[in-house]
Amino acid sequence: MKRIFALILAVLTVLCMAVGCKKQEEKSSTPVSGSSTTAPAGKGYGKYNIANIYGTVTGDYWGIVFNGCMAALDELKAGYGVDGYCMAPGNGNDYTQQMDLIEAAVTKGVDGIVLSNSNADSIGAFITDFFNESNWTPIILIDRSLNSDSDVIVSKLMSPTYEMGQKEGALAIEATGGKGNYVALGIGPENQNWVDRSKGAMDYIKGNAPEMTSLTGEEPYWMAQVDEVQQLGFCQDIITANPGPMIFISSTEGYTNIAVAAINELSPERQAEIQIVGFDFSKTGMALIESDMLYGSVGQNPYLMGYNAVYAMCDYLRDGKVEMNQIVPYTVVTKNNLESEEVKAYLASMKIDA
Repeated sequence: MKRIFALILAVLTVLCMAVGCKKQEEKSSTPVSGSSTTAPAGKGYGKYNIANIYGTVTGDYWGIVFNGCMAALDELKAGYGVDGYCMAPGNGNDYTQQMDLIEAAVTKGVDGIVLSNSNADSIGAFITDFFNESNWTPIILIDRSLNSDSDVIVSKLMSPTYEMGQKEGALAIEATGGKGNYVALGIGPENQNWVDRSKGAMDYIKGNAPEMTSLTGEEPYWMAQVDEVQQLGFCQDIITANPGPMIFISSTEGYTNIAVAAINELSPERQAEIQIVGFDFSKTGMALIESDMLYGSVGQNPYLMGYNAVYAMCDYLRDGKVEMNQIVPYTVVTKNNLESEEVKAYLASMKIDA
């Protein structure tokens, strides 16, 4: 397990470093699967001030989102005088500090907020109660849904997570031949975007591989409801209690890493019986695929998520309207398709070398 955590830590360190970002033309030239996204208009913008407030700005996935955000802000500052920043609480689970960051942004007088909430219920209630006519500020949500019907939410820029979950289910069937046990590692039930990741996979398996058995029943195991020690313990315990072929179906790269750590403690013979399919993708996922620890993953494009959201907010501030549901594309990555043009373009957009 120490070896796996060392690998993960090394990759996280790289991702947390600032890297140069490609210019705007990358966005329109990157083919992706699943859906499309609106290209930045890139003209007639005013000198807006945009706050990008995430749950975290470090780690595999969010380090890339941050890079996309900063690339867009750099371009817009140089071309139009748009200003802005990207920040997050010191602890990704600290939703009270995220509330403070939102309130501080409004007090500062920002023109718009791009938000990835750290708690759908608590932040949703805060948004509903805090904003009124005197402090009305447009918000674009990214990555995850928010439990609020406030009219300050003018757009949602997200991937189709149920559809992505179904792709995960298809990968699980492909990896196992449609037999054996599976374990769905969900995030939490309070956020529909999170639920759909696991629900899509489980529904697909039920409909297409009836011989496969869910070891968590009708729902996934909600990983966010326990700490990392308990998450690892659950994975270890379910492996011990269920001999034979098994596949873990993750809903975040963090949970993929937990499953990898649990499997790495086993004998080589037992390891050969257990596989993993993941959700989201980064340098860590690439390393795991190359070392045969991860069968495949269905990844959002975090760079485009951070990049497009900034341009979408500028579009709204210029036009007074923007499409409510904007799709962030995704790509399925396995060891077998690393050389495809689609996957190469996807990896290049995140500065990952195949």
